Amino acid sequence: MNKGMRRCMAALMGVLLPAAAVWAGGYPDQPIRLVVPFGAGGVTDTTARVFAEGLTRELGQPVVVENRGGAGGSIAAGAVAKSPADGYTLLVITNGMIAVNPLIYKKLPYDPNRDFTYVAMLANTPTVLAVGADSPYASLQEIIKAASVQADRIAFSTAGEGSDNYQVLELLQRATGVKMLHVPYKSGSESMTAVMSRNTDLTAISAVTAVGFVEAKQIRPFAVTSSRRLANLPDIPTVKEALGQDVEGGSLSGIAVPKGTPPDVVTRLNAAIAVVARSASVQDKIYSRGSEPVDGSQEAFERRVVAEQQKWSAILARAAN
Repeated sequence: MNKGMRRCMAALMGVLLPAAAVWAGGYPDQPIRLVVPFGAGGVTDTTARVFAEGLTRELGQPVVVENRGGAGGSIAAGAVAKSPADGYTLLVITNGMIAVNPLIYKKLPYDPNRDFTYVAMLANTPTVLAVGADSPYASLQEIIKAASVQADRIAFSTAGEGSDNYQVLELLQRATGVKMLHVPYKSGSESMTAVMSRNTDLTAISAVTAVGFVEAKQIRPFAVTSSRRLANLPDIPTVKEALGQDVEGGSLSGIAVPKGTPPDVVTRLNAAIAVVARSASVQDKIYSRGSEPVDGSQEAFERRVVAEQQKWSAILARAAN
């Protein structure tokens, strides 16, 4: 390269680098979509809306929630994976979408290891195993006993195979050796309606959304899928207390963006999420109602993705043998 060419390149870089810095520093300068992979009313949707409200304040642009349910979150994940990697389309992603869907669906419209950058975890929420208020079953032990007498006699409803309530009820079956009939719906609210109307016998509902149903006596809670009783539902025993079996699980939610999103945009989003997670609104509406705070760093999220994939690969491999 001759001296004249070098001077031209240097001049060009001098123009481009400040422009890139201005672009990065100006993010965001338009509304942001936050795609929720399930219908309205479930814990994933509730968590997303509380964080969206906080992120709107923190980022100075509207963060608009868009519900795209179906196929255990796969429809939403596939759509976001194909979106521009510019920071204006975010996905609420759950442990089921990361670790369960790739094992139970023959073909997915996304690859959790190739298509996303994991920004930050939002919350981990145990579930409550419950029946409708007028259910003939008086305890979790009775449900398991009935299921042990005849396969598929007990029907349970979920928001689909990739959802947190499916995972928990799958773990319950593995722990007790029974086989129940799975009835999937598009959302957690539809799943709840099914159990309250006795179209199904059992469901798992997040600890955050269970409180209102319990207080209104629309459901009867039998156990929580956590290692200890929850402060906001102290009278409900753990599954270990109810059955003598360890069944711990629930909904882990976080925010992901399409792979290729600029690192400075990811850093900006991660920092904003951390501020919102410490806010009074999130403390009151999420963490004080049964969800657990989580490490908000990118590194922690990436480690958790690997851990969830290893865990569910082992569980479903045992189930196949």
